Amino acid sequence: MRETAAPVVMLGPREGALWAWAFLIAALAGAALIAAAPLAAYVWLIALFGIPHVVSELRYCDERFSGRSSRAALAIVGVLLFALCATRALHTYGVMPGSLGGKLELIFGALLAAAAAAFMRRFQVLGLAVAVAVVFGALNYPYATFLIWAWLHNLTPLAFIAEALKGRERARVLALLTVPFFVLPGFVALGGLTWMAESLFGHQGLAAGSAFGAGLKPLGSFIPAGTRPDVALPFFQAAVLSQVMHYLAVIVLMPRLLGRGAAADGRLAPWPRWGVFYGLLALAGGVSTAFYAVDFDAARAAYAMAATLHSWIELPIFLIALGGGFRLPVIPRADGSAMARVPPRPTPH
Repeated sequence: MRETAAPVVMLGPREGALWAWAFLIAALAGAALIAAAPLAAYVWLIALFGIPHVVSELRYCDERFSGRSSRAALAIVGVLLFALCATRALHTYGVMPGSLGGKLELIFGALLAAAAAAFMRRFQVLGLAVAVAVVFGALNYPYATFLIWAWLHNLTPLAFIAEALKGRERARVLALLTVPFFVLPGFVALGGLTWMAESLFGHQGLAAGSAFGAGLKPLGSFIPAGTRPDVALPFFQAAVLSQVMHYLAVIVLMPRLLGRGAAADGRLAPWPRWGVFYGLLALAGGVSTAFYAVDFDAARAAYAMAATLHSWIELPIFLIALGGGFRLPVIPRADGSAMARVPPRPTPH
C-alpha cells in the first residue's frame, strides 16, 4: 500500500507555554473541587465529559493511525474489540456471569496485545510479554488487573503525545506534563490535599456527599472493594485529578496535534468539521448528564461499554507504534515547512 501522511502540528515555544498554563490552571481548579467534594466532582466529571472524551479519542485514533495501518491489522484488531465489547455487554446485563465475563474480557485484551506483536517490527517480545501478563492477571487477579488498567489509562495521553511529537519538542512537552500528570497527583495521593483541606479549612471531603445518588460507589472505580473510605480518599482524589488532566488532553490538546481541519487520508469514519464536532460533543455531554441524573447505575453501566472500547483500543496502538509497525507520517518543521517524507521500511502485513 502507498504511504499515507498523518497531519502533525509542532507546538512552538509560545503555544507550549500556553498549554503549560492551561494544564496548571485545570490542575488547580480540579484540585479545589476534588478537595471540596471528591465524590461529587468525579460523578459530574464523568457525566459531563465521559462520552465526549471517548468520542474525541476514537476520532484521534482513527485520523492518526487508520491510514497508516494495514488492512489486516485493522480487521484483526476490529474483530477482537468487537468480541471484547460484546463480552462486556453480556456480563454487564446479566447474560453472562460477571466472574466469567471479566476474565474473558481480559483474555480478549491479551489477544489484542498478541495481535499487536505480529505487526511490530521490533520489540515483539514486549508485546508477547504484555499478553502473558494480562492472561496471568485474568486468571489470578482479574479485579486488581482492571484497577491497574484504570489507573494506567489516565496516563495514556502522554503516550499519544510522545508518538506525535519528535525530538526536543517531545522531550520539552513531556517534561512539562510530568507536573500535572505525576507531581500533583503524587502530592494528592500522599495525603497533601486532604491535609490542606482539614488543616486550613476544617473540611472533610467525604462529608460533602456525592451526586445523583451515587454515594460511595465512585470509590470502586480506582480503589479495591472493602478499603476504608478515609484510607481510600487521597488515592481516589489523585486518580480523579489525573482524570481531569486526561480529559483536557484528549478533548482539547490531542486534536491540536492532528492539525485542525486538515484532511486525513485513510480514516474509517466520516468525521464532521471541528466546529460541528465540538457542538455534538457538548450535546452528548448534556444528554449524558441527564441520564446520570435519572439513573446513575444504568448510565454508569452504559458508559462502561463505551469506555471499554476506547481504553482497550489503546493497547494495540501503543504496542504497534512502539514496535515501528505504522507507516511514517510527514513531520512539519517548527517554521511550518514539511520535512522530506522518510520511505517506510517494508512490512509483511
